[in-house]
Amino acid sequence: MNKDQILKIIPHRPPFLWIDQVVELEAGLRCVALKYLDPDEPLFSGHFPGGPILPGVIIIEAAAQAAAVMMGSATNEPGSTGTGPDGEPSHLLAAVNRFKFLKAVRPGSELRIETKKVTELGSMAYVEASVWVGDLEVARGELAVVSR
Repeated sequence: MNKDQILKIIPHRPPFLWIDQVVELEAGLRCVALKYLDPDEPLFSGHFPGGPILPGVIIIEAAAQAAAVMMGSATNEPGSTGTGPDGEPSHLLAAVNRFKFLKAVRPGSELRIETKKVTELGSMAYVEASVWVGDLEVARGELAVVSR
């Protein structure tokens, strides 16, 4: 799934789109997405000067966006932009649980974001997420995503 296809499922747009490509997708069940971290991203100049690392909150956001693609691919109609008739997103991050950051992520890296639905209760899906750079796991945790 390329960026144009991703944009049909979730409402995020640059500069706040944190996935570039989806390389594996089981609609509603599992997603593997990639994000190249351009060293020229403005956030690296301030986090931290002389030793830039990707903020953890951005890692969580990338995982949440992959989870939204995973869930949205099962529920959004073709051509949708991931929003309801009111313009609000179809899938929202509801909770972040036990997220751990295992290694610092540097500019120029490529993230591999893996999400897997663990269970669903009503409109809430519970998702396991893990984030990798190469074969090194850099973060992992759980997310809750609510469908509207």
